[in-house]
Amino acid sequence: MQLRRSGSGGFTLVELVTIMIVIGILSAFAIPRLVDRTGFESRGMYDQALGMVRYAQKIAIAQRQSPPKPAIFVVISANRIAICYDAGCATPVNDPSTGAALAVNAPAGVTLSPATFSFDGSGASSIGAQLAINVNSTGVGDINRTFYVEAVTGYVHQ
Repeated sequence: MQLRRSGSGGFTLVELVTIMIVIGILSAFAIPRLVDRTGFESRGMYDQALGMVRYAQKIAIAQRQSPPKPAIFVVISANRIAICYDAGCATPVNDPSTGAALAVNAPAGVTLSPATFSFDGSGASSIGAQLAINVNSTGVGDINRTFYVEAVTGYVHQ
């Protein structure tokens, strides 16, 4: 007695073509996003810049220097953010974990909006109006993020 097989064990031509189309669409949109790291680096720089500004305010409060002498300056250029004891950044604040200057350089494709301001011993900022600090990236998606430093109070928020 012979058993008959009902059908073959492969894929049809329609199934193969459909799978190839789906793979083509995924490779056109997903792979460039995974290969270009600018979006990830932009988010990392944004988080570091936000944390550094908040940390500068905390250092100023801890040192309790009163006006008119500002305690801590935040110096932001297009590709670097630094925490210093003076506006010219001749005397940087040292990172407690490494002992090096507390500064971060922006990765390639990421820029910051330049600004210089200070915090005094009460945590108040030296700026006269709300300051928007932008972290911009050029690459796939061109992601731009902003955080703010409030006038007078120095409140740092997203």
